[in-house]
Amino acid sequence: MKTLVTGASGFIAQQLILDLLEQGHDVRGTVRSLAKGDTLRSALRPHTSRADEIELVEADLESDAGWAEAVAGVDAIHHVASPFPLAVPKNRDDLIRPAREGTLRVLRAAHAAGVQRVILTSSCAAIAYGWGDRLPEVLTEKDWSDADNHADCPPYPASKTLAEKAAWDFVADEGKGLQLTAINPVGVYGPVLSDQVRASVGIVADLLAGKFPALPDVGVQLVDVRDVSAAHVAAMNDPASIGERYIVADAYRSMADISRVLREAHPDRARKLPTRRLPDFLVRLLALFNGDMKTIAGELGRRRFASPEKVKKLLGRELIPADDAVRATAQTLIQYGAA
Repeated sequence: MKTLVTGASGFIAQQLILDLLEQGHDVRGTVRSLAKGDTLRSALRPHTSRADEIELVEADLESDAGWAEAVAGVDAIHHVASPFPLAVPKNRDDLIRPAREGTLRVLRAAHAAGVQRVILTSSCAAIAYGWGDRLPEVLTEKDWSDADNHADCPPYPASKTLAEKAAWDFVADEGKGLQLTAINPVGVYGPVLSDQVRASVGIVADLLAGKFPALPDVGVQLVDVRDVSAAHVAAMNDPASIGERYIVADAYRSMADISRVLREAHPDRARKLPTRRLPDFLVRLLALFNGDMKTIAGELGRRRFASPEKVKKLLGRELIPADDAVRATAQTLIQYGAA
Protein backbone atom coordinates (compact mmCIF):
# COMPACT_ATOMS: atom_id res chain seq x y z
CA MET A 1 0.00 0.00 0.00
CA LYS A 2 0.95 3.63 -0.45
CA THR A 3 0.72 5.16 3.00
CA LEU A 4 1.02 8.68 4.40
CA VAL A 5 2.38 9.28 7.90
CA THR A 6 1.91 12.81 9.20
CA GLY A 7 4.48 14.32 11.56
CA ALA A 8 7.08 11.92 10.17
CA SER A 9 9.94 13.08 12.40
CA GLY A 10 8.10 12.35 15.68
CA PHE A 11 8.69 9.49 18.12
CA ILE A 12 5.67 7.34 17.22
CA ALA A 13 5.85 8.26 13.54
CA GLN A 14 9.48 7.13 13.16
CA GLN A 15 8.68 3.68 14.54
CA LEU A 16 5.55 3.46 12.40
CA ILE A 17 7.44 4.41 9.23
CA LEU A 18 10.06 1.78 10.02
CA ASP A 19 7.41 -0.91 10.49
CA LEU A 20 5.50 0.06 7.35
CA LEU A 21 8.69 -0.05 5.26
CA GLU A 22 9.72 -3.39 6.69
CA GLN A 23 6.30 -4.85 5.88
CA GLY A 24 6.63 -3.81 2.23
CA HIS A 25 4.51 -0.66 2.13
CA ASP A 26 5.55 2.56 0.42
CA VAL A 27 5.72 5.55 2.74
CA ARG A 28 5.25 9.26 2.27
CA GLY A 29 5.67 11.49 5.30
CA THR A 30 4.90 15.08 6.16
CA VAL A 31 7.38 17.33 7.93
CA ARG A 32 7.13 20.98 8.82
CA SER A 33 10.45 21.58 7.06
CA LEU A 34 12.11 19.44 4.40
CA ALA A 35 15.38 20.17 6.18
CA LYS A 36 14.33 17.44 8.63
CA GLY A 37 14.39 14.86 5.85
CA ASP A 38 18.08 14.00 6.08
CA THR A 39 17.82 13.62 9.87
CA LEU A 40 14.85 11.26 9.54
CA ARG A 41 16.49 9.09 6.89
CA SER A 42 19.73 8.96 8.90
CA ALA A 43 17.78 7.78 11.96
CA LEU A 44 16.14 4.97 9.99
CA ARG A 45 19.11 3.75 7.92
CA PRO A 46 20.58 1.52 10.67
CA HIS A 47 17.22 -0.24 10.94
CA THR A 48 16.02 -0.64 7.33
CA SER A 49 17.53 -0.79 3.87
CA ARG A 50 14.59 1.25 2.56
CA ALA A 51 15.21 4.49 4.47
CA ASP A 52 16.09 6.44 1.34
CA GLU A 53 12.80 5.44 -0.31
CA ILE A 54 10.76 7.65 2.04
CA GLU A 55 9.05 10.46 0.16
CA LEU A 56 8.65 13.68 2.14
CA VAL A 57 6.23 16.58 1.69
CA GLU A 58 6.38 19.87 3.58
CA ALA A 59 3.09 20.49 5.39
CA ASP A 60 2.10 22.14 8.67
CA LEU A 61 -1.05 21.48 10.70
CA GLU A 62 -1.72 25.23 10.84
CA SER A 63 -1.67 25.81 7.08
CA ASP A 64 -3.47 24.37 4.05
CA ALA A 65 -0.26 24.43 2.02
CA GLY A 66 1.09 21.04 1.04
CA TRP A 67 -1.78 18.84 2.21
CA ALA A 68 -3.30 18.24 -1.23
CA GLU A 69 0.11 17.02 -2.42
CA ALA A 70 0.61 14.96 0.74
CA VAL A 71 -2.59 12.93 0.39
CA ALA A 72 -2.58 12.54 -3.40
CA GLY A 73 -2.57 8.91 -4.51
CA VAL A 74 -2.27 7.29 -1.09
CA ASP A 75 -4.29 4.27 0.06
CA ALA A 76 -4.21 4.99 3.79
CA ILE A 77 -3.30 7.88 6.08
CA HIS A 78 -1.81 7.52 9.54
CA HIS A 79 -2.43 10.90 11.15
CA VAL A 80 0.16 10.95 13.91
CA ALA A 81 1.10 14.63 14.01
CA SER A 82 -0.20 16.64 16.95
CA PRO A 83 1.23 19.39 19.15
CA PHE A 84 3.03 18.01 22.24
CA PRO A 85 3.76 20.71 24.82
CA LEU A 86 7.14 20.87 26.56
CA ALA A 87 5.49 23.20 29.08
CA VAL A 88 1.92 24.04 30.05
CA PRO A 89 0.68 26.79 27.69
CA LYS A 90 -0.68 29.98 29.22
CA ASN A 91 -3.71 29.80 26.93
CA ARG A 92 -5.45 26.43 26.47
CA ASP A 93 -6.48 27.36 22.95
CA ASP A 94 -2.83 27.64 21.91
CA LEU A 95 -2.73 23.84 22.11
CA ILE A 96 -6.37 22.95 21.41
CA ARG A 97 -6.78 24.96 18.21
CA PRO A 98 -3.87 23.49 16.18
CA ALA A 99 -4.69 19.95 17.36
CA ARG A 100 -8.35 20.17 16.39
CA GLU A 101 -7.98 22.27 13.26
CA GLY A 102 -4.96 20.29 12.12
CA THR A 103 -6.88 17.02 12.38
CA LEU A 104 -9.77 18.48 10.41
CA ARG A 105 -7.36 19.86 7.81
CA VAL A 106 -5.96 16.37 7.19
CA LEU A 107 -9.42 14.79 7.05
CA ARG A 108 -10.73 17.40 4.63
CA ALA A 109 -7.75 16.86 2.35
CA ALA A 110 -8.23 13.08 2.53
CA HIS A 111 -11.93 13.36 1.71
CA ALA A 112 -11.31 15.73 -1.17
CA ALA A 113 -8.70 13.37 -2.63
CA GLY A 114 -10.90 10.30 -2.27
CA VAL A 115 -8.70 8.65 0.34
CA GLN A 116 -10.97 6.51 2.49
CA ARG A 117 -8.79 4.90 5.18
CA VAL A 118 -7.53 7.06 8.07
CA ILE A 119 -5.94 5.81 11.29
CA LEU A 120 -5.70 8.60 13.88
CA THR A 121 -3.21 8.69 16.73
CA SER A 122 -5.39 10.04 19.50
CA SER A 123 -4.51 9.40 23.14
CA CYS A 124 -5.82 7.83 26.30
CA ALA A 125 -5.81 11.46 27.45
CA ALA A 126 -9.05 11.70 25.43
CA ILE A 127 -10.52 9.04 27.74
CA ALA A 128 -9.09 9.40 31.24
CA TYR A 129 -9.44 13.08 32.24
CA GLY A 130 -12.11 15.45 33.45
CA TRP A 131 -13.83 12.84 35.60
CA GLY A 132 -12.95 14.40 38.94
CA ASP A 133 -14.14 12.20 41.79
CA ARG A 134 -16.20 10.09 39.34
CA LEU A 135 -13.10 8.53 37.77
CA PRO A 136 -13.90 4.86 36.99
CA GLU A 137 -11.61 2.17 38.38
CA VAL A 138 -11.09 0.87 34.83
CA LEU A 139 -11.62 3.00 31.75
CA THR A 140 -12.58 1.61 28.33
CA GLU A 141 -12.95 2.84 24.77
CA LYS A 142 -16.55 3.81 25.53
CA ASP A 143 -15.34 6.56 27.89
CA TRP A 144 -14.48 10.16 27.02
CA SER A 145 -12.63 12.89 28.86
CA ASP A 146 -14.61 15.98 29.86
CA ALA A 147 -12.66 18.87 28.34
CA ASP A 148 -14.90 21.39 30.09
CA ASN A 149 -13.72 20.28 33.54
CA HIS A 150 -10.56 22.41 33.56
CA ALA A 151 -9.69 21.36 37.12
CA ASP A 152 -9.16 17.74 36.01
CA CYS A 153 -8.51 18.16 32.28
CA PRO A 154 -5.34 20.18 31.54
CA PRO A 155 -4.72 21.66 28.06
CA TYR A 156 -3.05 18.59 26.53
CA PRO A 157 -5.82 16.10 27.38
CA ALA A 158 -8.36 18.71 26.30
CA SER A 159 -6.60 19.10 22.94
CA LYS A 160 -6.57 15.34 22.30
CA THR A 161 -10.21 15.00 23.37
CA LEU A 162 -11.52 17.81 21.19
CA ALA A 163 -9.38 16.79 18.20
CA GLU A 164 -10.63 13.21 18.29
CA LYS A 165 -14.25 14.25 18.79
CA ALA A 166 -13.91 16.65 15.85
CA ALA A 167 -12.61 13.77 13.72
CA TRP A 168 -15.56 11.50 14.53
CA ASP A 169 -18.02 14.37 13.99
CA PHE A 170 -16.46 15.15 10.60
CA VAL A 171 -16.74 11.51 9.48
CA ALA A 172 -20.39 11.42 10.56
CA ASP A 173 -21.30 14.68 8.78
CA GLU A 174 -19.12 16.16 6.02
CA GLY A 175 -16.74 13.25 5.53
CA LYS A 176 -19.12 10.41 4.81
CA GLY A 177 -17.18 7.54 3.26
CA LEU A 178 -14.09 8.10 5.37
CA GLN A 179 -13.13 4.96 7.31
CA LEU A 180 -11.69 6.16 10.61
CA THR A 181 -9.98 4.25 13.43
CA ALA A 182 -8.56 5.91 16.55
CA ILE A 183 -5.52 4.58 18.41
CA ASN A 184 -5.46 5.80 22.03
CA PRO A 185 -2.08 5.15 23.69
CA VAL A 186 -1.13 6.02 27.25
CA GLY A 187 2.37 7.32 28.09
CA VAL A 188 4.55 6.10 25.21
CA TYR A 189 8.03 4.81 26.02
CA GLY A 190 10.33 2.33 24.26
CA PRO A 191 13.31 2.58 21.92
CA VAL A 192 14.14 5.89 20.28
CA LEU A 193 15.76 5.85 16.85
CA SER A 194 17.81 9.04 17.16
CA ASP A 195 18.94 11.74 19.57
CA GLN A 196 16.29 14.11 18.21
CA VAL A 197 13.32 12.56 19.99
CA ARG A 198 11.92 13.96 23.25
CA ALA A 199 8.13 13.67 23.64
CA SER A 200 7.11 11.38 26.50
CA VAL A 201 10.57 9.79 26.80
CA GLY A 202 11.99 13.09 28.00
CA ILE A 203 11.17 12.17 31.58
CA VAL A 204 13.54 9.17 31.38
CA ALA A 205 16.29 11.38 29.98
CA ASP A 206 15.74 13.87 32.81
CA LEU A 207 15.80 11.12 35.44
CA LEU A 208 19.03 9.68 34.06
CA ALA A 209 20.54 13.17 34.02
CA GLY A 210 19.77 13.69 37.70
CA LYS A 211 17.29 16.50 37.16
CA PHE A 212 14.86 15.14 39.81
CA PRO A 213 16.16 15.53 43.38
CA ALA A 214 12.97 13.86 44.64
CA LEU A 215 9.90 12.23 43.13
CA PRO A 216 6.27 13.37 43.38
CA ASP A 217 3.77 10.65 44.25
CA VAL A 218 2.29 10.39 40.77
CA GLY A 219 2.34 7.84 37.98
CA VAL A 220 1.00 6.85 34.60
CA GLN A 221 0.19 3.78 32.55
CA LEU A 222 2.97 3.00 30.08
CA VAL A 223 3.11 1.38 26.66
CA ASP A 224 5.92 0.58 24.25
CA VAL A 225 6.07 2.61 21.03
CA ARG A 226 6.43 -0.65 19.09
CA ASP A 227 2.97 -1.69 20.27
CA VAL A 228 1.48 1.67 19.31
CA SER A 229 2.92 1.27 15.82
CA ALA A 230 1.73 -2.35 15.64
CA ALA A 231 -1.79 -1.22 16.53
CA HIS A 232 -1.71 1.32 13.69
CA VAL A 233 -0.61 -1.29 11.16
CA ALA A 234 -3.05 -3.94 12.43
CA ALA A 235 -5.94 -1.47 12.24
CA MET A 236 -4.97 -0.52 8.68
CA ASN A 237 -5.05 -4.19 7.68
CA ASP A 238 -8.25 -5.17 9.52
CA PRO A 239 -11.57 -3.83 8.14
CA ALA A 240 -13.24 -4.79 11.43
CA SER A 241 -11.33 -1.92 13.09
CA ILE A 242 -13.16 0.75 11.06
CA GLY A 243 -15.19 2.98 13.34
CA GLU A 244 -13.41 1.69 16.47
CA ARG A 245 -11.14 3.12 19.17
CA TYR A 246 -8.27 1.12 20.68
CA ILE A 247 -6.62 1.86 24.03
CA VAL A 248 -2.95 0.83 23.86
CA ALA A 249 -1.72 0.45 27.43
CA ASP A 250 0.26 -1.84 29.68
CA ALA A 251 0.92 -1.50 33.41
CA TYR A 252 0.63 1.55 35.65
CA ARG A 253 3.98 2.75 37.00
CA SER A 254 4.70 5.47 39.54
CA MET A 255 7.65 7.82 39.17
CA ALA A 256 9.32 5.81 41.94
CA ASP A 257 8.74 2.59 39.96
CA ILE A 258 10.36 4.09 36.86
CA SER A 259 13.34 5.32 38.86
CA ARG A 260 13.75 1.87 40.42
CA VAL A 261 13.73 0.14 37.02
CA LEU A 262 16.37 2.57 35.77
CA ARG A 263 18.59 2.08 38.83
CA GLU A 264 18.46 -1.69 38.39
CA ALA A 265 19.20 -1.49 34.66
CA HIS A 266 21.91 1.18 34.96
CA PRO A 267 23.65 0.92 38.34
CA ASP A 268 26.35 3.28 37.05
CA ARG A 269 23.67 6.00 37.01
CA ALA A 270 22.16 5.06 40.37
CA ARG A 271 23.56 8.05 42.28
CA LYS A 272 21.67 10.39 39.94
CA LEU A 273 18.38 8.51 40.20
CA PRO A 274 16.22 9.69 43.10
CA THR A 275 14.74 7.48 45.79
CA ARG A 276 13.23 10.17 48.02
CA ARG A 277 9.59 11.21 47.73
CA LEU A 278 8.66 14.84 47.23
CA PRO A 279 6.03 15.61 49.90
CA ASP A 280 2.55 16.34 48.57
CA PHE A 281 2.32 19.65 50.43
CA LEU A 282 5.51 20.84 48.73
CA VAL A 283 4.17 19.83 45.30
CA ARG A 284 1.02 21.87 45.97
CA LEU A 285 3.08 24.82 47.20
CA LEU A 286 5.29 24.79 44.10
CA ALA A 287 2.15 24.54 41.97
CA LEU A 288 1.23 28.08 43.02
CA PHE A 289 4.22 29.39 41.07
CA ASN A 290 4.82 26.81 38.32
CA GLY A 291 2.39 25.59 35.64
CA ASP A 292 4.10 22.22 35.21
CA MET A 293 3.96 21.58 38.96
CA LYS A 294 0.28 22.55 38.90
CA THR A 295 -0.35 19.73 36.44
CA ILE A 296 1.61 17.30 38.64
CA ALA A 297 -0.29 18.45 41.72
CA GLY A 298 -3.55 17.59 39.96
CA GLU A 299 -2.39 13.98 39.65
CA LEU A 300 -1.58 13.44 43.32
CA GLY A 301 -3.69 10.60 44.63
CA ARG A 302 -5.13 9.73 41.21
CA ARG A 303 -4.65 6.45 39.39
CA ARG A 304 -5.97 6.56 35.84
CA PHE A 305 -6.14 3.01 34.47
CA ALA A 306 -7.49 1.94 31.08
CA SER A 307 -8.14 -1.58 29.84
CA PRO A 308 -5.93 -2.94 27.00
CA GLU A 309 -8.12 -5.99 26.33
CA LYS A 310 -9.54 -4.72 23.04
CA VAL A 311 -6.17 -3.94 21.45
CA LYS A 312 -4.74 -7.30 22.56
CA LYS A 313 -7.48 -8.97 20.52
CA LEU A 314 -6.59 -6.76 17.53
CA LEU A 315 -2.90 -7.68 17.81
CA GLY A 316 -3.52 -11.30 18.78
CA ARG A 317 -0.91 -11.16 21.56
CA GLU A 318 0.11 -9.62 24.86
CA LEU A 319 1.74 -6.19 24.94
CA ILE A 320 5.41 -5.53 25.63
CA PRO A 321 5.78 -5.16 29.43
CA ALA A 322 5.96 -1.60 30.72
CA ASP A 323 9.29 -2.15 32.49
CA ASP A 324 10.82 -3.45 29.25
CA ALA A 325 9.64 -0.26 27.55
CA VAL A 326 11.36 1.85 30.21
CA ARG A 327 14.59 -0.15 29.86
CA ALA A 328 14.51 0.18 26.06
CA THR A 329 13.99 3.92 26.39
CA ALA A 330 17.00 4.35 28.64
CA GLN A 331 19.24 2.03 26.64
CA THR A 332 18.63 3.86 23.36
CA LEU A 333 18.76 7.35 24.88
CA ILE A 334 22.20 6.49 26.26
CA GLN A 335 23.21 4.87 22.97
CA TYR A 336 22.43 8.04 21.03
CA GLY A 337 23.97 10.34 23.62
CA ALA A 338 20.60 11.86 24.56
CA ALA A 339 20.88 10.99 28.26
